[in-house]
Amino acid sequence: MIFFALCAGEAALFLALLSLYRAATKPDIWAWLISTPGMLFVCLSIIFISSFGWVIHTLKTCAPSNKRHVFMAVGMNLVMLVLTLGNTELLARVLSKQTAAGETVLGVLLYPKEWSKFAAHYKKRIDEMTRKGSFATYDRILGWTVTPSYIDRTGQYLSSVEGLRAPRAGMSFADPRTRHSGVSETPAAVRIALIGDSMTYGHEVRCEDSWGHVLEGLLQPHIQVINFAINAYGLNQALLRYEKDARLWKPQIVIIGISTAMITRNNNIYPFLKDPEWGFPFARPRFVMQHNALTTMNHPVPDPGQIFANTAISELPSLDLDDYYRPYQWERGRMWYLLERSYVFRLAYSLRPPNDYGQEERNQKAMQVGQFVVQRLVREVLEDGAVPLVIYLPYELELRTKPETMYGPLSARMLRNASLEYFDPTACLIEVGVSEGYMKEGHYSPRANIQIARCLVPVLGEMIDGLKKNDNRAKR
Repeated sequence: MIFFALCAGEAALFLALLSLYRAATKPDIWAWLISTPGMLFVCLSIIFISSFGWVIHTLKTCAPSNKRHVFMAVGMNLVMLVLTLGNTELLARVLSKQTAAGETVLGVLLYPKEWSKFAAHYKKRIDEMTRKGSFATYDRILGWTVTPSYIDRTGQYLSSVEGLRAPRAGMSFADPRTRHSGVSETPAAVRIALIGDSMTYGHEVRCEDSWGHVLEGLLQPHIQVINFAINAYGLNQALLRYEKDARLWKPQIVIIGISTAMITRNNNIYPFLKDPEWGFPFARPRFVMQHNALTTMNHPVPDPGQIFANTAISELPSLDLDDYYRPYQWERGRMWYLLERSYVFRLAYSLRPPNDYGQEERNQKAMQVGQFVVQRLVREVLEDGAVPLVIYLPYELELRTKPETMYGPLSARMLRNASLEYFDPTACLIEVGVSEGYMKEGHYSPRANIQIARCLVPVLGEMIDGLKKNDNRAKR
């Protein structure tokens, strides 16, 4: 009985510490006590105290002739405990694997994450990008931008000398005769700028298969389309990209492609917190509302070297403004230091980490910021004398939902709240077929890109005719 009582007490102690660790992120003692981990801690503490109390009482009250058996049971328990924990700890360490998201054991991501190992993994990534070159490069205003005159190893992603999506590296769009397919005999009468993220950029397909490139071909001979979109951009970065780069080209029409991911990225500063599998070492600018105006809180945006030179995640600038920072996912140190070094403890904690509540609230906050961002972007385009065209770019799953409903896609809901008219290509994409319209990572297939471009032609045709009429009136 002594042996089993000790086993029960030790198991209760381990689970009590696990419950206490899970409950430690609660805002106050009362919230901790009424939480499931808090109540479990109390119950397990009672079991622990009762088990060891009974063992101590037995040692004190048993006959001297029986104490030898009691000490043997205690010794056997200690040997078994050391062997079990030691071997399990060793096995967990052997099976552990460092990934972009953090350490894993048998596919289970370990919490809390160790910042030192996490940062070391990203430092290697930064070194690799420096040695081999990278399609993305640091920008103190935008967070990152496209590297000029770049060719990736696959030959699929190339950029112009200005850092724009291009079918050939080294080409320049500064000459108004330049088209994606070659050089036109006449300069462009209308220049169209595209702003957005990977859904506008045309990720997973060649430049020739992106809807921007196809659109330019359908609108020839007097139209030039320039793609300022950049992968993984938030809506706030799209606004800054227009202000910093696109407006300098004086486009007459600005197409603003908006996907749901662009909204959720608004309140995210460090992409490795929101989407750790990216392995993306850059940071984003973060807007906040102050006196009904947008203000950038982390300007200049820290570069990757600065980010991962910090010795603890808590040292990251503006970390409290990142809606995707979860304290329970990261090591706390101090009294927890020894437990956080144990892979057994981390694995047990990670099998059922704390629930992540508040996603809808975070979405609402991101939509509120996004609403002001897109309104400001449209207003600035109009003030620059250009015509804005906002496009809602649905993902595969969003084709099955109605954008006009209260449970519709986040981007469509935000655009309605902003009272902005927008073009919805859903019907065009459905004609392609859901299974054939998207690539493996969820971006538009070549067929879907062609269909989007075809559906945009009549809309842009009216805009171009309007611009011509205005020019004729001005000449008179």
